[in-house]
Amino acid sequence: MFANKLTQAQRQVVFDLAANLAAADNDVSEEEVQYLKSFSSAYGIEYDLDKGDINIDDAITVLDSKASRIITLQELIKLSYKDGHFGKEEQDKVFLIAQKIGLNDPELIMRIEKWVREGFDWVYEGEQMLGDN
Repeated sequence: MFANKLTQAQRQVVFDLAANLAAADNDVSEEEVQYLKSFSSAYGIEYDLDKGDINIDDAITVLDSKASRIITLQELIKLSYKDGHFGKEEQDKVFLIAQKIGLNDPELIMRIEKWVREGFDWVYEGEQMLGDN
């Protein structure tokens, strides 16, 4: 939803970081694959999960505004929740990326994480009410 505010180059970085993050726990779940496929098709990005060797420092140079950095973290945390839990390896990687992009404020990261969690709760609640479970 907020990724539409990013440039194409920024979206590519979000995808690359997300693919790299999905592999952090050495187990890319079906939900993570679906997220990455949806993101790549929505924004015309080549679907390629082989991002283990991405240079994070080089990649993040296109994240040149606070909004683009917050949206990136939001997307990465959203991906992390897709398999049902925000695991330790994923948390460590998200915090590392947050630090590299200058958003290593724990309070801000907690706000973004809460925003993502509430979004999932909102969707789940709606599905329950509509009987689409």
